[in-house]
Amino acid sequence: MKKALFIRLDRLGDLVLTLPCDQLVSSDFSVEWVIPQGLEFVPASARPRRSFQSFSKESSFQNILSFYRWVKAYKPHTSVVYHGPWWLSFCLWLARVPIRGGVLSQWHSYLFLNKGLRQKRSRCEHHEMDYNFLLTEHCFSLKSDPRLWKPLELKVDDSLSLPIDINQNYFVVHPGMGGSALNWPTEKYVELIESLSQKATVVITGTESDELYLKPLKQSLKNNFRVVWLDKQLGGYQLLKLLKNAKANIAPSTGVLHLSASLGAPSLGIFSPIRVHQDIRWGPKGPNTKTYSPQVNCPAHFECLKQACTHYNCMDKMPSSPLKENALSKLFF
Repeated sequence: MKKALFIRLDRLGDLVLTLPCDQLVSSDFSVEWVIPQGLEFVPASARPRRSFQSFSKESSFQNILSFYRWVKAYKPHTSVVYHGPWWLSFCLWLARVPIRGGVLSQWHSYLFLNKGLRQKRSRCEHHEMDYNFLLTEHCFSLKSDPRLWKPLELKVDDSLSLPIDINQNYFVVHPGMGGSALNWPTEKYVELIESLSQKATVVITGTESDELYLKPLKQSLKNNFRVVWLDKQLGGYQLLKLLKNAKANIAPSTGVLHLSASLGAPSLGIFSPIRVHQDIRWGPKGPNTKTYSPQVNCPAHFECLKQACTHYNCMDKMPSSPLKENALSKLFF
């Protein structure tokens, strides 16, 4: 049996939107994934479970040597680099992997890949998951029916304990994000959480990197005892269980939104209208998802034009009312 190596050393949401691509590979191949350290819970919770190795993204000599030695021992026939630092392609070339596929963009991809594909993803002509499927097709020289491309499915470990009773009704709001897109302002999150908390418990999640968004929320909501703060308290497997059992999960364009969608949980994403941020490319993929963004014809392609745009502050002007309890019920139930 030939061996295939799929590589995505990237953020959480990007990994979720890439893992489904191995469904295109025939039974003639066994597939191994290379993923970032810290995200092992994603392929381990996938249905079916993915086989994987995790590596640091650090460009240190020891890390590069470790990856090279592993590739030499694994001996893949075909590799696909969906995203990662330069040394990934270099190690594949040095290890003489026969087919080295990936996106032709930066200098190293032209030097070290022999099955590259030029994709101008910033044009946002496809969803990110579809771009990944198209790249997989190219690297394996096949053609498939896009109607059969299925998003990732995740399962939960029901034996895990959580610091909240999952039998009660609760919403999850994850206000933080990596900062690559525009987010909703604090006051809008406050309005939404205050409204939802009149109907059910609201659980706030986040990591250390989300503190910029969490700190002002904690100050504004410190007297609301129906808000439960679980930021920086959950491991990956616990987060999946929390999201799966929520009445609905609300988040901006971030990995937690994609986890929720892959679990089949009611998922609502808040998106910027800037072209490279839009839900057309980054929206959640799943059976129970909705997106919400300013209804404007945004002229910006890569970043907000600010005062030069007639729709300036459009994220601030988005009403929180469409996200309140009654609207959520209409959207999901």
